[in-house]
Amino acid sequence: MVNTMMTLGTLLLDILPLQAPVAGLQITDVTDDSRQVSEGSLFVAMEGLTVDGHDYAQVAVDRGAAAVVAARPLDLSVPCLVVDAPARALALALGRLAGDPAKKLTLLGITGTNGKTTTTYVMESILATAGRRPGVVGTVGYRYAGTEERAPFTTPTPRVLHQVLGRMVEAGCDHAVMEVSSHALELGRVWGLEFSLAAFTNLTQDHLDLHGSMELYLQAKLLLFTRHLRPGGCAVINLDGAGHRAFLDAARARGDVRVVGCTTRPEVQAEARLLDLHHSIDGLSATLCLGKEQVPLRSPMPGAYNAENVLLAAACCHAAGVSADQVAHGVAALPGVPGRLERVDGGRDFAVLVDYAHTPDALERAMAVLRPLCKGRLIVVFGCGGDRDRGKRPLMGAAVARGANLGVVTSDNPRTEDPLEIVRAVEEGVRGAGMPRIGDGGGDSDGYIVEPDRRKAIFWAITRARPGDIVLIAGKGHEDY
Repeated sequence: MVNTMMTLGTLLLDILPLQAPVAGLQITDVTDDSRQVSEGSLFVAMEGLTVDGHDYAQVAVDRGAAAVVAARPLDLSVPCLVVDAPARALALALGRLAGDPAKKLTLLGITGTNGKTTTTYVMESILATAGRRPGVVGTVGYRYAGTEERAPFTTPTPRVLHQVLGRMVEAGCDHAVMEVSSHALELGRVWGLEFSLAAFTNLTQDHLDLHGSMELYLQAKLLLFTRHLRPGGCAVINLDGAGHRAFLDAARARGDVRVVGCTTRPEVQAEARLLDLHHSIDGLSATLCLGKEQVPLRSPMPGAYNAENVLLAAACCHAAGVSADQVAHGVAALPGVPGRLERVDGGRDFAVLVDYAHTPDALERAMAVLRPLCKGRLIVVFGCGGDRDRGKRPLMGAAVARGANLGVVTSDNPRTEDPLEIVRAVEEGVRGAGMPRIGDGGGDSDGYIVEPDRRKAIFWAITRARPGDIVLIAGKGHEDY
């Protein structure tokens, strides 16, 4: 049940002790956007990445705010309540005003740099096959009960998040599978959410524009396990993923959660394993071991990193009470994930795949999957997004130089930056790794070209593909803009 009005004391319960008459103020809405304030709203002043909400507190009061929550005292004509973490107050208050829908769902959270989306898709398929009613919050969209909504963020802002979770509850969902991004953890979007299960995929360079260093990026990711995993919950960790040790140590250090390790390496002992693993362009097959249960497993998704994602999803669902047989059926039932090594060639004599790879590690892993399956040349179309981690640009160029026969450097979401400046940074990495530029005319020799127009870049790659070649169009994945 969604509340249309709540007292300020109830909204800020356990956040700030309030005395009458302030505690009895009737609040009609909670927002951190002064433009959304209406009569009776609670305005939460947040320090954002580009603007400071404290500068707009008076605007909020002029628009009818009944009270303001802030990180510092403000001279206002309405109560100004100072708290240490306005983001926590915002998220908790929004959840309460929405009727706390998160508490009516079993929350399963996945964090890591790469593999979150695929893992959630596999978990969704397994849970649905097992008779559960899952909803999903992730990069591609928010899905529940046959409905799919476009996702503006991997993990949405608290207002949107609680609205989506509320619609899941109304639709009869019993589980919510969530991609939990480092942005969401760092910025406090998931305050108040207690996850029954937290899973880790891997940690490689990304989002340093927000976090500033790999250590701070790691600390943000760890919050899912240290702050948001409920006592008695389960931590599921990909032991094959870079950076796994920190997550394993953090989970074990708590002492009040179960820890499940996952591996595809036969020499490593773990509760969840894949044995006799085989790959082809048509997918993978293996023996799935979950504790003492063993079942044959097949998935149409190819590649070693998809094997890791499938295993992680299998272990998560098994920890949530799904049998190994049901897990295997759920994995086999999923034909693929949009924009994740998705084949789009329509049965030509060369393969064309679209993938969301937009980090050095993701590019390397995608090419590592395709290289042994490629009878001809591997052609990679790629670029880097603007207003994001600049340090990864030459690293992505170097990765393609090492892994591809032909590289096509192009534009990919330049945002507010000059796309040519981004391309030049990528090209430095390509040249530095020793791949020669082959000129605008192309030719049959290995090397790279630069074509900032993405449409023309894709056209160039497709028209030069020969029988047995594989064309990988990286970066955009499921995105259609």
